[in-house]
Amino acid sequence: MNQPAKDSKIHQGKIVVGAIALLVVCIAVYAAWVGYHTPRGSGLLNALRALLGDASVSGDEKRVGTIILENFEEYRANARNWSAVYFGCLFFSAACAALAGVVIKLDLLKNESVKKDAGALLAMVSALLVTLSTAGGFHQRWMVNRLAAAKMEKLGYDFLTADRKAELARFSSEIQTISFERNAEIVSSDSKQSKAKE
Repeated sequence: MNQPAKDSKIHQGKIVVGAIALLVVCIAVYAAWVGYHTPRGSGLLNALRALLGDASVSGDEKRVGTIILENFEEYRANARNWSAVYFGCLFFSAACAALAGVVIKLDLLKNESVKKDAGALLAMVSALLVTLSTAGGFHQRWMVNRLAAAKMEKLGYDFLTADRKAELARFSSEIQTISFERNAEIVSSDSKQSKAKE
């Protein structure tokens, strides 16, 4: 095979690899966008906002309802964000590990030093992402916030249907319990990881 034909084949290979990489990046960005904009708990949010806007609802009821609404929104946002961080680290780590093997085997890269360096760098990034995700307790933080959001959602629906005035103390107590349990789970997860490292 003559040199121009060989160079053309290498150029075509680089274009194919680049196109595949661009396609994977576009799919990842689209999936993240859809995940971020997918409505969560919109029925409860709309119903609580309508209730809180009702002039016949007392000030104490509005205060407790606002706390439920704001906590639910916070916990759902935290769950979404920790989910993105956790699964982003997980999938990006897997992609880096796979790319490390591919880069080393690619014939498109002729410089052996560059291939080895790129493969080692990708493998290092992969290992660091797994370590960061594990040491940071991203999975636990995602689960704790998701569970707290589910509990707050349940409490919100209960608030919509119950005799609110007679049960304001119970609602307030449950809000405190959910918030405390959420924080206790995050802290206990952190302390368990610290003790495991010692």
